[in-house]
Amino acid sequence: MAAIPGFRLSLALSGVLLLSAPALAAGGLLQPKVRPDALLPVDQAFQFLGARRDGGNLKLEWNVAPGYYLYRHMLKVSVDNPAKLSLAAAQLPKGESKQDPEFGSVEIYRDQLQASIPLAAGAPLPRTLRVRYQGCADIGVCYPPQTKLVAVP
Repeated sequence: MAAIPGFRLSLALSGVLLLSAPALAAGGLLQPKVRPDALLPVDQAFQFLGARRDGGNLKLEWNVAPGYYLYRHMLKVSVDNPAKLSLAAAQLPKGESKQDPEFGSVEIYRDQLQASIPLAAGAPLPRTLRVRYQGCADIGVCYPPQTKLVAVP
């Protein structure tokens, strides 16, 4: 079989580059900062368990995967339906302090988060909540803010 002149040179150079790639990657030149497969999908990283009534309160709960955290200041809860109804502020536990490169000094939640929203006695109950939150992975990647519409049982 006859060789194609430029093909041998091209193949040889490809081999050199392939052999050099691990060395370059070890030095960080070709290595991406974060592999996409290193991150969980957002709903696995921050498993929102929904809202439920508990006496005179609404409870919202998240399970946070190991190596991930939620920002306290990014948690917002509002009534979606009926639109004119408002809620008291969510009561949140004390979080862990973190110096964040983007937001400065913040509080974060790891493992689990339970928020409690007091309901006014005799006031109409919300049917649907709009829940907004944001979290990050410890490896330095933050997810976009998430918004969930949640039925209140």
